[in-house]
Amino acid sequence: MIHHLRGILTEKSPTHAVIDVGGVGYGLSISLNTFDSLAVAGSTVSLHTHTYVREDRLQLFGFSDPAEREMFELLISVSGIGPNSAQTILSGLSVADLQKAIHRDQVNELTKIRGVGTKTAQRVVVELRDKIRLPVATADDGEVSPRVSDDPLGEEAAMALEALGFAASAARKAVATARKKHGAESTLQDLIKGALRER
Repeated sequence: MIHHLRGILTEKSPTHAVIDVGGVGYGLSISLNTFDSLAVAGSTVSLHTHTYVREDRLQLFGFSDPAEREMFELLISVSGIGPNSAQTILSGLSVADLQKAIHRDQVNELTKIRGVGTKTAQRVVVELRDKIRLPVATADDGEVSPRVSDDPLGEEAAMALEALGFAASAARKAVATARKKHGAESTLQDLIKGALRER
């Protein structure tokens, strides 16, 4: 099992990164939270990893910190949640906000994320409530804080959504709706997270 990788970041997008380690390029699926933490291409980076193995599938997932990897592994232990769904959830909520939502039985917070229905959200809460640790510091009201990054690119946001399972037309519609809500100064992260929270 590959536990972590350290090398040169050669490619990155909101859903994918490639790290060159000793001349071998490792492709990793990543969440939006991990994308936010990555340096520019050409930099030396380190990611914690999870190797997902099935009969017809071998996929490597990368995480900016151990807490995100731990939450990913907890999510895929829930019936009905696969690795892509877990990454989508981690792109829609930070680890801290997800932990708070689970501890507070805030099923509605989870169902705001595309692809997470009420029954799935309820299973996440029931199965993980006693398995997670709350962060030391939390927001006053538990609201999810918007992320701020570089200037947004609508097309890149739509492509990221397509990689997460959106149909092309639905991705563009969701991005357009998110842009209206967040305004002209929306970041790429604002657009993707806003779109993920559209039903």
